[in-house]
Amino acid sequence: MDDELHDLVALLEQHRAEGRDVAPVLAVVAVRQLLLPLGHESCAELRAMAEVFQCDEALLGSAILLSGLRQMQQHLNADLDELAVLAKEKLDGLCAGASEAL
Repeated sequence: MDDELHDLVALLEQHRAEGRDVAPVLAVVAVRQLLLPLGHESCAELRAMAEVFQCDEALLGSAILLSGLRQMQQHLNADLDELAVLAKEKLDGLCAGASEAL
């Protein structure tokens, strides 16, 4: 990760030095999206929840977002587990084929 971070900073510095826009460098393609529209109705609901739980609206909003991120992480963990099983199956198949060939 350190190399990736170093490369990112170097690329940002290069763009800045050349006077180019850094937005394309910072663009991230979302694999999953968590949508939490905060319209007037949502803000009113957040205020009402904060009143019910006697807490700060901003802290409650942060906790709600954190819960959403945790849910996304659980889905990502499940995806990684599935990929690990598929990789093991592929490797087992390749190893069995190589053993038979020998």
